[in-house]
Amino acid sequence: MIVGGVAAGMKAAAVCRRRSPDANITVFQDEDDISYSACGMPYHLEDSEEIPREKLVARTAEKFRADGVDVRTGCRVEAVDTAAKRLTVRNLSDDTVSTSSYDRLLIATGARAIQARLEIGDRAPQMLQLRSLGDADRIRAALPEVGAAVVVGGGYIGLEMAEALRHRGTAVTLVEMAPRLLPAFDEDIAARLLQELERNGVTARCGRKVIAARDGQVELDSGDSIACDLVLLCTGVRPNVGLAEAMGLELGPTGAIKVDARMATSVPDVYAAGDCCEATHVVSNTPVWYPLGDIASRQGRVAGTNLAGGEEAFTGVLGTAIFRAFEHVVARTGLSKQQAEDAGFDPVDIAYSAPSRAKYMPASRNLTVSLVVDRATTRLLGAQVDGADGVDKCVDILATAIWAKLPVDALRDLDLAYAPPFSPLLAPVQIGGELGKRAVSA
Repeated sequence: MIVGGVAAGMKAAAVCRRRSPDANITVFQDEDDISYSACGMPYHLEDSEEIPREKLVARTAEKFRADGVDVRTGCRVEAVDTAAKRLTVRNLSDDTVSTSSYDRLLIATGARAIQARLEIGDRAPQMLQLRSLGDADRIRAALPEVGAAVVVGGGYIGLEMAEALRHRGTAVTLVEMAPRLLPAFDEDIAARLLQELERNGVTARCGRKVIAARDGQVELDSGDSIACDLVLLCTGVRPNVGLAEAMGLELGPTGAIKVDARMATSVPDVYAAGDCCEATHVVSNTPVWYPLGDIASRQGRVAGTNLAGGEEAFTGVLGTAIFRAFEHVVARTGLSKQQAEDAGFDPVDIAYSAPSRAKYMPASRNLTVSLVVDRATTRLLGAQVDGADGVDKCVDILATAIWAKLPVDALRDLDLAYAPPFSPLLAPVQIGGELGKRAVSA
């Protein structure tokens, strides 16, 4: 039995079916949609003709059913008796309740949106959030009547939706209660991102909180009001662990479900995967919670293997992440300097700029790179990259180096592809290897 039918749950179902052709596999999903790309929803909302809804669905419920996976959409698991190995399930379409028994159970309930606390009065603008494909449908239906929008929250989804709305011609104000955007990134990266937003017509109000919505506007804690037709709530997410807590599953220090390398929980024959559970950071060896689709898929693969009686271990995470706001791309992997200090390292940080391609090529743009290196071992611990070109290639090389526990000077000797249209003679990561070696030797 699998509770949850998006990235982790459906990956587990597919892997379990391949490894165990005769197993009875049932997936309960409280939404009408399964196996969709939540990360792709902002781009679908920007241009639903170029990226239609159906392209976000990796595999339909009908295709899973054709392969013998019993997919039950619109069904919410309300309780689990772990002693009796029995689920209580409510069908949301007719409100009937049934029970199902399991041999092994996977909890893949994902993350839930943090609800914004604000006063809602008469004639308030329409207020929507973006967590599910159903949410995307509601936003898409509202957009033709939206001339001005307020996006509440400056995380990845909020920033991507600000871009999507601007490309549609909507006036956008982004309100972030933190003093600056992207607190997980260095301040200079956040400052460059803010400049990019403003250059493209997004008004950003950092250090401010929306406290009320009424009379066709929102009110900020500063006393200012912003007129708008739509308030898009992108105020972050938390692990969706209500069911897990009721079952008695142990939660970790992050507030997500604690699992071992096999994705097994504290209760026998119960596994967890995806945004509802923790992972172990490869560098710090500490529990972390990163609600990212690629991590959920990898955990689902491991859980599916072990549900089918196999033996596979999840090898951990670096928290590698990348996103784009208009023409500016930012990415990170591994530990920040502060995180490295907290983990007991003696970190040195190195910041530099380098061209993404040969300087004379028209498409070449400057990349800004920040490396975190352990002084004692010269091991590369973390990196941040931003720019308009080549960020993805650079951060992926650095993530691979961190995963392999390479010393920073090993970057100098990497045999990377070179031709002027694609890379400078010395790639940005190779320059970082030389600068990093000098920094730890000083």
